[in-house]
Amino acid sequence: MSETEKLLNSNPFEFSETTRSLFLASFKENALHHYKNHTFTKRLWDKLGFHPSSINNEEDLAKVPGTMVHLFKEHELRTAKKEDLVLTLTSSGTGGQKSQQFLDQQSLDNVKKLALSIHQSLGMASDKEYNYLCFTYDPKVANDLGTAFTDELLTNFTGKKEVYYAIQWQEDKKDFALNEEGVVETLKHFAASGVSTRILGFPALLFEVIEKHNIKLNLGPDSWLQTGGGWKGKADKEIPKKEFRKFIEERLGIPQKNQRDLFGMVEHGIPYVDCELGNLHIPNYARVYVRSPHDLSLRQKGERGLLHFLCSYNFSYPAPSLLTTDYGRVGACTCGIKGDVLILEGRAGVSKHKGCALKALELLEK
Repeated sequence: MSETEKLLNSNPFEFSETTRSLFLASFKENALHHYKNHTFTKRLWDKLGFHPSSINNEEDLAKVPGTMVHLFKEHELRTAKKEDLVLTLTSSGTGGQKSQQFLDQQSLDNVKKLALSIHQSLGMASDKEYNYLCFTYDPKVANDLGTAFTDELLTNFTGKKEVYYAIQWQEDKKDFALNEEGVVETLKHFAASGVSTRILGFPALLFEVIEKHNIKLNLGPDSWLQTGGGWKGKADKEIPKKEFRKFIEERLGIPQKNQRDLFGMVEHGIPYVDCELGNLHIPNYARVYVRSPHDLSLRQKGERGLLHFLCSYNFSYPAPSLLTTDYGRVGACTCGIKGDVLILEGRAGVSKHKGCALKALELLEK
């Protein structure tokens, strides 16, 4: 059994000496693989005087050089042979700069397994059947888009009855459009069905449809909302998380404890998911560091800086160590789940990349 398989068989929110050593061994295994098989990664690390064999303890992980996220938008970077790839995901459906994530079968199996394990550990997976309303792109058309892949994956963490994708391909316009009337009718249908509902996707789309159509119904106490994609492009209309959860409970009858957010990056692949208190927990399948935007020195817990992510599940795409353009902090939570939490504080710099969330929000303005 590989070191990565051992890690993914462990509890994602256990941080004992044993489980921490599992991540260390898994990351070292992964880093050595990319070092030996990806020319750019080897040259970069050699130039910076780093070799994966030097990873021997937790402190050494913070010394791993980060590859800038922009490189994945501007270049096709992969470690696996093209003929071994089974799925390629992009971070944007139309236009703009796209990151691509290349997955061979083992890496795809790994990301599915770790995502399920994280959701199970947070009490969000179930054998019970649910209806699904997904505020994202129909994966039958957008089968290479990261958000579509994520939401389709999330529907597999429970039994599922009906699934409705709200952003649909319009053949006459050769573009995606939000089917608002379809969303309203689907909500009414689900509320009357007697089957609990799970809503996934962009929070701004859900909020504006509810407001515009003055929706007020009861989806039931076992219904759930899992948002993702943030309020990009609608920051002026963003509602604080607590206020948003109260709004959803009042309008849709979904208990606040069943409302969760998910942060993820197609380049990284690890889902960071809310607990009941609304904090994004960092699993033992990853490490998150915060660095100074001036000299990339390590910031202390609680201090603000650029986010630097490590993971070890993906052997087909050289992003074990990803330096982002997002500001954030690492903090603590009192919910009882072990480990730190990720606190997001926005994009660094003055320009914005038009990702799938921005594109989706434009649909409301058409």
